Amino acid sequence: MYLFIMNDTSSPAPKKRTAKPKQVKSTESKPTKISKKTVIAEEAVTQTEELPEDTHKPVPEQFLTDLGSVAEILETNPTILEPIREVFEYHLVDPIDRKTFPKLVNAMSMLLGANATMVLMTACHVNSAVFFEDLLYAIKDEKQKSAVWVIQHLTSLYGNRVQQAYTLSAGTMDEDWHMIDVNTYKREGETPLWILNLELVLYNGTETKITMTPDSVFQLVEILSAELAKNIPKENVDEGLITKCEKNFTAFYEKFYGCKDDEKHKEEHPPGYA
Repeated sequence: MYLFIMNDTSSPAPKKRTAKPKQVKSTESKPTKISKKTVIAEEAVTQTEELPEDTHKPVPEQFLTDLGSVAEILETNPTILEPIREVFEYHLVDPIDRKTFPKLVNAMSMLLGANATMVLMTACHVNSAVFFEDLLYAIKDEKQKSAVWVIQHLTSLYGNRVQQAYTLSAGTMDEDWHMIDVNTYKREGETPLWILNLELVLYNGTETKITMTPDSVFQLVEILSAELAKNIPKENVDEGLITKCEKNFTAFYEKFYGCKDDEKHKEEHPPGYA
């Protein structure tokens, strides 16, 4: 005989099991914390690698020695600045020509001596802010730094005119043309056409070539001559070059038009005859 015991409370229905999604582990690594000190140190190293160690040009030792002479003169005789300015004003007030710079150097040498004059005139005709930066970087003595500031002040006043005087006194420059080669040839065709090939060479080796017609070449020369005659002071052009140009123009005229003048004179009656 089996006994069944019944319970009044019904048993709850079994819960359905739902499979939980598996968590996929991220392959990305978590950012590591970097201290501020490490970042600052790395930036400093990067900046050091990018910047060159020394951007200043070296200054010759002899120039620094001569600069010491200038510093000594200014220290022992501070009132000499006024005579220095008078020398500049006297020689730069008139129109500048080829003789201005040598005269200025001679007068300044009588006042300061050859070594100090060399330093002052070099600074003036270089006339560059980078020049003074290199100089201040190279010197350590405070007296010499004071001398550089004085020279820099004088350069700001007279540098442009001294630079112009130095350029004129140099005679020829690296940019001057030293050779010109003109080749002419005739193109084949029904109507002959003469073309000029001009090869111009600079003293520094730079070459340029121009192809023009004869009329175009002479027109270019005429325009340049007219502009020089109108705008360039007489004392700024070498007299020897002017004489040479005059002879070449005369030769050109006689070659192309001299025969026409001869024919014209032959047709005319001799002087004193009807």
